[in-house]
Amino acid sequence: MKKTSFIFILIFLSPLMELSRYPIFYSIDEPFLYAVIEVLTAFIILMAIILYLYHSILSKKMIDVFHNNHFNFRLIAIGIELLILAVSFVLLTAKPHDSFKTHLSNLIGYTDPRLQLLCIIAGLTLTPIVIELFFRDLIQSYLKDHFSAKYAILFSSVIFGISHSLFNIISLIYYILAGILLGKSREESNGIIAPIIFHCSWDVLILLMLWIY
Repeated sequence: MKKTSFIFILIFLSPLMELSRYPIFYSIDEPFLYAVIEVLTAFIILMAIILYLYHSILSKKMIDVFHNNHFNFRLIAIGIELLILAVSFVLLTAKPHDSFKTHLSNLIGYTDPRLQLLCIIAGLTLTPIVIELFFRDLIQSYLKDHFSAKYAILFSSVIFGISHSLFNIISLIYYILAGILLGKSREESNGIIAPIIFHCSWDVLILLMLWIY
């Protein structure tokens, strides 16, 4: 029962990880600094939640996943696969004749350039840390302790995909595939640094493709 409860808690919390990118309580009538403070506050709160869950569920030190990371040629192959996935994702989902500003509005959900920039900066710095610690370390490591590594990667990737895109089947499939590759990079590197780097690279590639496309 305890094992099932923990899994449901992790599933319930998974959509909240994006709060470190999107200032959802911010109003355009307020000073822009409020949006920045909201994103930073969300990041601190989410990190505190992850740290608490990490100790209560895994009974390990979170700092350990930043140590003894291995880098090999398999990670290069995973990086290439992610690149191909990101390019095909933009080609399939974005309209080629829309402006970059329109692409950003569709991707991020904000039309205010300042909020778009804030989301991009947070998405390339804070969010990958929170998301990878939660999905590729907390969920994947917990499931791996009770099931096989393949099941842990697949299940955490499905939750990752659902939390990013539930109502768009194409986006859902792509995010699940991206989650699988990120999960594999977690296993190959024996740490969280590679998934964080790959997550940042995925976001950068998406932005570059939208700008070029």
